Amino acid sequence: MEQKLSTPGQGPSHPGTFTGRIKERDSENIMTVKHYTYFEKGRQKSPRSLCIQTQTSPDALSSEKTLELARYKTKCENQSGFILRLKQLLSCGNTKLEALTVVIQHLLSEREEALKQHKTLSQELVNLRGELVTASTTCEKLEKARNELQIAYEGFVQKLNQQHQTDLTELENRLKEFYTGECEKLQNIYIEEAEKYQSQLQEQFDNLNAAHETSKLEIEASHSEKVELLKKAYETSLSEIKKSHEMEKKSLEDLLYEKQESLEKQINDLKSENDALNEKLKSEEEKRISREKASLKNPQIMYLEQELESLKAVLEIKNEKLHQQDVKLMKMEKLVDNNTALLDKLKRFQQENEELKARMDKHMAISRQLSTEQAVLQESLEKESKVNKRLSMENEELLWKLHNGDLCSPKRSPTSSAIPFQSPRSSGSFSSPSVSPR
Repeated sequence: MEQKLSTPGQGPSHPGTFTGRIKERDSENIMTVKHYTYFEKGRQKSPRSLCIQTQTSPDALSSEKTLELARYKTKCENQSGFILRLKQLLSCGNTKLEALTVVIQHLLSEREEALKQHKTLSQELVNLRGELVTASTTCEKLEKARNELQIAYEGFVQKLNQQHQTDLTELENRLKEFYTGECEKLQNIYIEEAEKYQSQLQEQFDNLNAAHETSKLEIEASHSEKVELLKKAYETSLSEIKKSHEMEKKSLEDLLYEKQESLEKQINDLKSENDALNEKLKSEEEKRISREKASLKNPQIMYLEQELESLKAVLEIKNEKLHQQDVKLMKMEKLVDNNTALLDKLKRFQQENEELKARMDKHMAISRQLSTEQAVLQESLEKESKVNKRLSMENEELLWKLHNGDLCSPKRSPTSSAIPFQSPRSSGSFSSPSVSPR
């Protein structure tokens, strides 16, 4: 164990974790050795105590021997197991030490590689420092060259600015001269165009007024014609309705007259029938009186005759009632038929009245629509007249400005005068500005 532990001590120092593990393993091995020696000493002392006991008590030797043998057997078994455990611990310690040696060798190889890389990196640093020195010298040279170029560029720019300003002044003078000439030409052109536009607008305004008046007259004529047609249709429909109403009234009066005549005839017939019945009753009463006088002798016959007469009277009354009921039923049937016919006529007249009302509503809606269209046309014509007035005012303003010379006032900046213009009517190399009227 000491030889194996002394081998790693020859190399370089390792971190504290590795040395701590080695110390723990050494302490475990020392404890196992101490325990084994203590067990050996106890084993050597035990036979002496047995010999002393055999001398003192020879009778109890047999029982104690059996107990001691059992104890020794158990101790031997425990010691054999303990020995096996120690062997296992030793084998584990050997394997761990071998693993530690492998790890230490690996770490040493990595350390050597790291040293090699450190050397290469130090060489690269030296090379980079040399390159930095050369780059700094070149940078200083380039800065000097840049400063020289900047000074030369500033001088050249100043010269160009001076030349540009001189050119600008010359161009401004030329453009002013050219602009005055072109402005006069454009004034004349604009005056001619304004007069043309004014004449065209006046013609358009006159045409629009004429068209408006003609359309207004046509609309008024058509509106009046439509109103007259509607009035005529309304009058004709009213006359037809009145005629039909009078005809129906006459027919109803004729029917009433006929019914009254028929009812008077029925009343006269009923009166005649009543007179005849009264005469019959009188004759029957006379007969009854004569019979009573003749039949005073036989009371039974008189009783029977009285019953017969009463029965006859009852039958006559019932017949009269039945006849009256039949007459009433006939009258009721006629009245029902007349009522149904009158109801049908009323419904037809109501439908005709509703149709006429719908026609009148349609005619009124058409007349309203025509009036609204007329109002819209009047508004549009007023708007057109306002637009024409505004255009005429603008034309007058333009003419006034052209006559007063507001358009030929050259107010331009020096930057805008440098822009080239193309003149449509000039033969020179200069350009004319594009002036647009309002």
